Amino acid sequence: MKFTNRQFGELEFDDDHVVMFPGGLIGFERHRKFLIVDDVDSEPFRWLVSLEDGDLSFPLLDPGILLPGYGVDAVTGGGKTVFVVASLRPDVGGSTVNLRSPLVIDNATRTARQVILDDEGLPLQFPLVPPAAAGPGR
Repeated sequence: MKFTNRQFGELEFDDDHVVMFPGGLIGFERHRKFLIVDDVDSEPFRWLVSLEDGDLSFPLLDPGILLPGYGVDAVTGGGKTVFVVASLRPDVGGSTVNLRSPLVIDNATRTARQVILDDEGLPLQFPLVPPAAAGPGR
């Protein structure tokens, strides 16, 4: 199958690459069919690209890159992949990830959901770059 996305142009994929979010994403409940796109120019980010809206894509990150102890095994069990959604800003110091509402993908069924974790210590806007590392004025 083929699909055209504003960011990546024409994407070719097989049906078994589609990730279904039966409940959609928070704020995007009507969007349920997505692809996960790897882009070498964006590494370590991956992209969650809507197959229902060619203009909609979300940057994803493996939360273990930022917090090696981060895990939602109690919620997910085995055979799952977890991503957090990033909010990228031109000023890298303002870029964040949402650690409180990760995306959990069942690798066997290719179904996914966004979960809201009860841990109030996990911020909705965790800085990608610690403030001191971003430097002055960044």
